[in-house]
Amino acid sequence: MIDIKHRKAFMNKLLFLSIVLVCIASCSSPRKKHDDSSKPSLNLGCIHPKDSVSRKGRLENGIRSQVKFVGESEAFSSITDKMSTYKIPALSLALIKQGKIEWADIYQNENFPEEQKLDCTSLFQAASLSKPVTFLAAVRMHSAGEIELDKNIQSYLKHFVLPQGKQTEANPVTFRNIFSHTSGISPGGYEGYARDLPIPSDLDILRGSPGVNSPAIEVITAPNETLAYAGGAYTLAELALQDIYGDSFENIMNRWILDPLRMTNSDFSQPLPTSKIERVAKAYTQSGEVLNGGWRNYPEQAAAGLWSNSIDMAKFLIEIYKAYQGKSTLFSQSEIQSLISHERDGLAYGFIVGRQDSSLTITHYGGNTGYRTGMTIDLTTGNGLVYLTNSDNGGSLGNELFLSASQVYGWQHFKQTDVHRNEVSSEVLKGLSGEYKWNKQIDLSIKYDENNAQISLFFPNGDAYELTPIRGDELNFIHPSTGIRVTFLSTDDFKSFSLYGQTAVKL
Repeated sequence: MIDIKHRKAFMNKLLFLSIVLVCIASCSSPRKKHDDSSKPSLNLGCIHPKDSVSRKGRLENGIRSQVKFVGESEAFSSITDKMSTYKIPALSLALIKQGKIEWADIYQNENFPEEQKLDCTSLFQAASLSKPVTFLAAVRMHSAGEIELDKNIQSYLKHFVLPQGKQTEANPVTFRNIFSHTSGISPGGYEGYARDLPIPSDLDILRGSPGVNSPAIEVITAPNETLAYAGGAYTLAELALQDIYGDSFENIMNRWILDPLRMTNSDFSQPLPTSKIERVAKAYTQSGEVLNGGWRNYPEQAAAGLWSNSIDMAKFLIEIYKAYQGKSTLFSQSEIQSLISHERDGLAYGFIVGRQDSSLTITHYGGNTGYRTGMTIDLTTGNGLVYLTNSDNGGSLGNELFLSASQVYGWQHFKQTDVHRNEVSSEVLKGLSGEYKWNKQIDLSIKYDENNAQISLFFPNGDAYELTPIRGDELNFIHPSTGIRVTFLSTDDFKSFSLYGQTAVKL
């Protein structure tokens, strides 16, 4: 088991490796800007118990950054101010306390007046939060004797033969190693498809057929040896489940997980039924522009295709907590304990496992084009939070929500990072600008902003992280909102930097 510091680094690395594969669609022209005010909505479906008002207000107005600069006074922001800063149109937020939803609300940015029809029943793309929902449905199927998690998945497939790779008869690809991201199938995420494009079938996706924007799947490493995010593996499981039951994936998920949990505002349908389109929180890019068509379709339902909101995802987390406590009617205590026991490098079936003093937390993130999501719960206390945003900028606010909720509600996890600010000359900062190859596979950029005398780190999907110099043995920087660290190395005259323990080399 790795220590907490390195587990958190690996968590962030896994998240970003999935998000950098998200491709930004072409956008409409910039809209007119209105005033910067925004406000929470008291609309249909929201939860506002009177005894939660004080704590809710403290969280809403006590948003803090991941990084605290030692010796400097700390500035606090409101949720709505942060939404204006990050150009986030809407936020679906639920706070869980002692295994119950304490409150839930929808927040809307008035700079985006076209989004003001949303309420607490509105639909967001859950993105990779789809994966644990799919997995827990499969756990129920296994418990009912319908599937075997450790059986060669090929035995369930009727119309697809998994190309021979590193798998063997003795060490096959299975439901279990698919759901735990150890199947050996080629890593990668999904871009989604514009709504005016044909939606490929699961078979086409797995084969990488013409018109598909992801490569064919391959078993490139021996199953169970390597931990690697693989969206394609989940599509293989998706196809197998449909072959087993002879039914659509959305119907299977309704039967085994959504209906039993009364997740009444959740749907795995791709495309979304016409009757639900008016309830969608449309997707927005980093620059605050709505995606053409409003959102992308994700036929890779098991990996990224769930539509949901914070209340329904909170119900899902609460059931896991209840099972861990031996109080669930859907999952046994041993099933959830087994889930945690399969922890590897700080992760268990896609959940990031956190251990701090007496707390045991599970956390999961998601990122589709125009959506960022996250959820966490402490299995020992039943305290947690779920957020879904309709913006490529939503991850920064999500991190701050976790951190701020930890302070307001006295959680043992999600704590601030204390650092000392450093001074670096503009000439040195300018010299760091350029294109870099990270981990020998991903293109990153460092750009210098003359106006702010500051450098920023850019990922391929356009996500930008403004970096602040901090004290350290090398030329060290940090992103205040997330705590991401970048260290330029003096051994090669600062022509490379370290990120999540791996090196990016200047081109």
